[in-house]
Amino acid sequence: MKTPSSRERTRASRRRRRPTNVVALLAVPALVLAACGGGDDSDQSDDGGPVVVTAWFNGETVPADEFAALEEEYNITVEWDIRGDAILTDMLRMRDAGEQLPDMVEIDSHLTPAFMEAGLISPMTEQIATFEEEQPELYETVPPEVWEDGTYDGDIYHVPNKSLVNGLFYNVKLLEDAGVEPPPYDTWWDLVDAARAVQQSNPDLPAYFGTGGTSHDRMFEWLYTFGVPFEGNIPDLTSDQGVDMIDFLQTMYEEGITDPEFMIGQQDESKGAFVAGNLPFIDEGINNGVGFMLDDFQYGEDWLSAPYPVHEEDGGKALGVPRGWSMAADTEHPYEASLVLRYLAEPEIAAERYFELESGVVQSLPVLEGEELPEAQPYFTDELLEIFRNLETQIPPATNTNAVGEVLINLVEELTVTGTEDSPEQVAERYQPELDELG
Repeated sequence: MKTPSSRERTRASRRRRRPTNVVALLAVPALVLAACGGGDDSDQSDDGGPVVVTAWFNGETVPADEFAALEEEYNITVEWDIRGDAILTDMLRMRDAGEQLPDMVEIDSHLTPAFMEAGLISPMTEQIATFEEEQPELYETVPPEVWEDGTYDGDIYHVPNKSLVNGLFYNVKLLEDAGVEPPPYDTWWDLVDAARAVQQSNPDLPAYFGTGGTSHDRMFEWLYTFGVPFEGNIPDLTSDQGVDMIDFLQTMYEEGITDPEFMIGQQDESKGAFVAGNLPFIDEGINNGVGFMLDDFQYGEDWLSAPYPVHEEDGGKALGVPRGWSMAADTEHPYEASLVLRYLAEPEIAAERYFELESGVVQSLPVLEGEELPEAQPYFTDELLEIFRNLETQIPPATNTNAVGEVLINLVEELTVTGTEDSPEQVAERYQPELDELG
């Protein structure tokens, strides 16, 4: 758990008054705690002190309240830490060393099978059923697909309560001056044609397409939107769609449509160029669109948003990258640990995490259907929201997905940073065996 002084230093700028309605909302199940398997002693530790629940967050989306309502109502102290993408390796190392593991962990949903195979997480089916029984109104604020997507082998092992999803942001003036039709586009090649036209009209721009950082997630986005076929989580780069995707990336590099600094890693160059009016297109997460909401860069006048291209005729699909919570296999307090999920599901807490802490798009119906969303984030248009609400595709959950992602990052680095004289077909033939070895 972070020390108080550390929290004060890192989060003073975003602290706010603790929501009073959280306490009232969480007070209801306290009346029936003894009937839920907890017994008279379930709300305190063996020495009569508070039950300590440890929660590891993937990113800096810890509510300013810091779970104070749970301590007040249940005598539960939540100790939290931010572990990023190292949660799996940290838990394996700690288990091998005989150290105490956390009770709840926030992980990328596609890694759930890896945690299951390692024996690090346990089913939460019973705790979720108790949630529905004790707080049906709060339970109903969670879209039902959250429970469905987190079910493996008939049990709920994971609760994907937020998701990263991208949009295509574009500069209105640059497109108008070049006589370019704005998105949405049917294919990524339509975007290339638009970028070429802007390039001809404005030859001195640093780039004409960029991303907020090309990670595993974005590589899978391109694969799925091009309609590349998969066997499990292994894409077929040698397919027509796979070769087409490679050709797209190679063409952007060879024609100077993109720049290496705008493609690889979690860089700010492309975002800075976009808000400065020097980048026509950027493929970026919806949750990061708030960074473009500047006084001198007005949404609607200077920039707009649209869905990114999906090659539907080739079997392409939009992609979401969900993230959520799982319960450690060895937790001594499963009921108390599950209250962390309820706390994060409370609409005001969900809204804080999304609007103030810029988490992924939260799976909370009051947030998605409320008035604050169109007011605070007009770029999250009805069209983009409909796509988000109907996403059916995510990065394939598997134990080796990170290894697959590393091969894909090597691929995009060769295509958009170093360049290659090989044809798209030759590139596909070189990389496919590396992927097949992981299958």
